Amino acid sequence: MTGKTRLQLLLNNNWVFQYGAIEEAKYTDYDDSHWYHIGLPHSFGIPYFMENHFYVGYGSYRKTLDIPTQWLSKKLYLEFQGVFQETEVYVNGNLAGTHKGGYTAFIIDITDFLTAGKNQLFVKVNNLWNPCLAPRAGEHVFNGGIYRDVSLIVTEQVHIAWYGTFVKTPQVSEESASLQFTTELENHTGSIQEATLLSTVEYQGQIIFTTSSRCTINPGATLEVTQNGAIKDPKLWHPDTPELYVLKSLLYTDNLLCDEYETDFGVRWFTFTSQEGFFLNGKSYPIIGANVHQDHAGWGDAVTHAGIRRDVRLIKDCGMNFIRGSHYPHHTKFAEECDRQGILFWSELCFWGIGGCREDGYWNSSAYPVNSKDRQEFEESCRLALKEMIRTNRNHPSIIVWSMGNEVFFSKPEVINQAQILVKRLVSLSHELDPTRPAASGGAQRAGFDLLGDIAGYNGDGASLYIDPGFPNFVSEYGSSISDRPGEFSPHFTDGVEKDYSWRCGKAIWCGFHHGSIADQMGHMGMIDYYRLPLLSWYWYRENLLGISPPALPEVGTPYALKLTADLHTFRTDGTEDTHIQVIVVDESGKRLSNSLPVTLRVEKGGGLFPTGKTITLSPEKGSLLEGLGAIEMRAFYAGQIMISATAEGLQGDSLTLTATGQEEWTEQKLNFQAGPPEVYIPGQAKEKINIAQDRPVFCSSFSPNHLSKNINDGSRDTSWRPAGNEKGEWVMQDLEGCKSIKEIIVTFKNKESNRVEIYISEDNNSFELLAGEQISDSKSSINLNFQPRSVRFIKIYFPEASSDIVGLEVYTP
Repeated sequence: MTGKTRLQLLLNNNWVFQYGAIEEAKYTDYDDSHWYHIGLPHSFGIPYFMENHFYVGYGSYRKTLDIPTQWLSKKLYLEFQGVFQETEVYVNGNLAGTHKGGYTAFIIDITDFLTAGKNQLFVKVNNLWNPCLAPRAGEHVFNGGIYRDVSLIVTEQVHIAWYGTFVKTPQVSEESASLQFTTELENHTGSIQEATLLSTVEYQGQIIFTTSSRCTINPGATLEVTQNGAIKDPKLWHPDTPELYVLKSLLYTDNLLCDEYETDFGVRWFTFTSQEGFFLNGKSYPIIGANVHQDHAGWGDAVTHAGIRRDVRLIKDCGMNFIRGSHYPHHTKFAEECDRQGILFWSELCFWGIGGCREDGYWNSSAYPVNSKDRQEFEESCRLALKEMIRTNRNHPSIIVWSMGNEVFFSKPEVINQAQILVKRLVSLSHELDPTRPAASGGAQRAGFDLLGDIAGYNGDGASLYIDPGFPNFVSEYGSSISDRPGEFSPHFTDGVEKDYSWRCGKAIWCGFHHGSIADQMGHMGMIDYYRLPLLSWYWYRENLLGISPPALPEVGTPYALKLTADLHTFRTDGTEDTHIQVIVVDESGKRLSNSLPVTLRVEKGGGLFPTGKTITLSPEKGSLLEGLGAIEMRAFYAGQIMISATAEGLQGDSLTLTATGQEEWTEQKLNFQAGPPEVYIPGQAKEKINIAQDRPVFCSSFSPNHLSKNINDGSRDTSWRPAGNEKGEWVMQDLEGCKSIKEIIVTFKNKESNRVEIYISEDNNSFELLAGEQISDSKSSINLNFQPRSVRFIKIYFPEASSDIVGLEVYTP
């Protein structure tokens, strides 16, 4: 049997871009010669370096597609791996399709809009806050753009559907594994098609299983075909041995091969238990890992496959075995890298809340809509995103849980019940779409959200509030600490997280990498910085998990020269690869120093590009060159040799020669380079007075049953915090999860006798300042402090003698 199969062609090169919704650009005769020359992945915000503000509005993209005549009889689709967040796709002036949602892959059928020869593709994108789209809130930065890959998929009229295979392993042991393949077949012809589906399983190129099925596909229909099989002595997927199999699906009609599709998968089994933790392949397996955002220095969210591979490797190399994809579906390549490198992965929906939420407006709103008119569309956006996340990632063995969101309890009190109902519905939909994995509720430490899924993920103070809760649980965030390199040689364990309870399935630090954030300094909480250089906390984990001693700390000396290195000396120009360039300050003997000074990197030859263009200056003032070390990722869209120089005043410079490989050579093309957005949106203060303390983490010296620390900021005067005893020195402490400018603190007590209380404030949980010390009594049961705005993260309420119940803590911004 012979025949032609599908093509999937990357379309990342040769785009032009302009800010704004330029409607006339959808027509073929539009002159775009003044637009920026770009490649994908691309962000509105390039160059972006962790600012709290970013461009909000529209962006327009154009590209020419050359379509051979023979393709006009086939089906052609554009695949977008991710666009933030609303997309309109035009072909030759015609609207081919739209998509809403910023974090999941989708396809647009462009078959009917194409002609032989050159075709004009126009894509209009906006990142406007939309009350009907998830997420409505979050601390990340929501830069817009076509920030993941775009491909052209060419198939026959009868073919396997997009991400149309689902591999299940219903029963697995060390001796055998049962297999079940469900394959969706599409018939876009006007007649009934008799087809044969041949499925083979290969391991390292050797066929170990084959099965075939005859089927009839009605015109215009999709047919699901289920096949079963088994393999003996399976190679089990495990972080220590990430073994992968390949399912090859071959579809025949009229004895001709009309489609061929490959699916990587792994064989393993796992269990989250309520009393004995997590088990992988029948053995107890403690999980320790990190939360990971998706953006990189300068390039923002527009990250290459090499950048994704680099991120997974950095988490793996410090001894961790787990990543939580916070707080949205990541690129499908991310789970693929977790498969290949051996990292367990928690894949999460973009239903997200943030402390201090407003009713509406910008990305600090109530996680669930307050306005009833927005709810139906919002709930549908959550369902669609969940369907797309699961469909495109369901065959990855690294994924062990689907999460329905993060800290959804940061919804206005009047809609908490509706938010809970939606989470329960999403859990049910997750089970329907994928019965092989549990559904979690991430950041579920308030309002009973931990009871809504199969697994409860506890953030912040949740690890101490829920001791042996009686159902599978996970510390989904701990250790949030604001610092830049070098930081502290510490794991940042908090509130008993370091204890290895048998009933706890695992824990993940907040967070793996620095990232852009709208919430002041919250982006500076990584154990690896924005430039992909580790802090000392990363070295702590590597030493304590892998036994690898940290390198000696550099010292101040007399700078003599610069040294340049790169992790890839040859890299592709198709937008899937870049190279991580490091520059080091050394003394005359070549030893690294901790002296930090401005260093300029320059592309002297070739088509290499930094996020700022042909040059970039790394400096201590920008946080890009610290402790004598700086780094940046560089990419290229044209092939050929690239020479980079590093210079600094008074020092001997260095140079580095790299090679970019691809189809189009660099010939000194004149490029109109994107220098940054014309304007940025700076988040303003909420019009309504908001208690920014409500439902944020609270820590304490001790607590009595039913009098948890979280009761001080739960919004109810019927609950209170009470220490376990009545010892001297009891305390309770509010964490605002980042330094906030505050001007008012109100503490309300449930008092029975006269006690002294002292209120301290701190930015770092190390150095505290006494703000007030007062006597409280039945006649004075609250303290109201008004002061000039101060930068505060931690508020500690301390009792030097006997303590009093606290029923409320409120904190307000200017």
